[in-house]
Amino acid sequence: MLQTDAGVSSSLANALETLRARGLGLRRGSDPEPIEHNRPGVPTGHASLDAALGTDGWPLGAIVLLDAARGMGASTLALGTLAAAQASGGLVAWLDLDGTLDPAVAARLGISLEWLLVARPRDPDEAIELAAWLGRSGLIDALVLDLGERALPDRRALDRLGLLLARSGATAALVLAPAGRAVAGAVAGVRVGLHRSAWLAVGRDLVGQRVTAVVERHRWALAGGSAELDLWFGEGRRIDPQLVALAEPRQFEERPATPVELRVVSA
Repeated sequence: MLQTDAGVSSSLANALETLRARGLGLRRGSDPEPIEHNRPGVPTGHASLDAALGTDGWPLGAIVLLDAARGMGASTLALGTLAAAQASGGLVAWLDLDGTLDPAVAARLGISLEWLLVARPRDPDEAIELAAWLGRSGLIDALVLDLGERALPDRRALDRLGLLLARSGATAALVLAPAGRAVAGAVAGVRVGLHRSAWLAVGRDLVGQRVTAVVERHRWALAGGSAELDLWFGEGRRIDPQLVALAEPRQFEERPATPVELRVVSA
């Protein structure tokens, strides 16, 4: 049993038992399902990306790297995937190493918080071990392994996680690792790069961004496909329910940062 200062593993075990008591048996069954090698993938939340992947979504039993620079929509896409998995009756989890997951934003983007397992590991090793623990449970359809902005994951630990998920065939693990993109990318069975093409605006307010998702690697289908995705900010979706109809793409210019001179005007 993995022990942490906050008893993360035991807390997750208790959370799974609580979900069972609240009706998990009606949603997924009380025991892990047998492995089905032809099970469909976990929906991404975007039909065009599901089609580009060629596996009806993220393949079960795979590590998926959302390869994106900070602010390029990886977290928003991951939240959309968990919302879509929940909508299809699945259970989901978020392993939040830096503690940056905002429940309010998650809820506005469609997450049902009462059916979301959240853990805050102490370090990357513990985060990967918890992902393996959840994969072995056979109850989680999709999990997000958010390694934060600074963590460098261990290649061997990720390799072990990949083998375990492949054997179970029950869980898709989406990895967010801006600092560890090279390591995670070498292990991931699926790698999707996100590239912003425009902002989405209503009037002068930016409410989202349009990104191109490119399937750069796929061990179970042909790579090279792409899809154009509109990813909405949590605030944007909340402000106007007619956002899709009102928003217009706005081209942007990448400009180098301008140095700022600071002056002490009083002491």
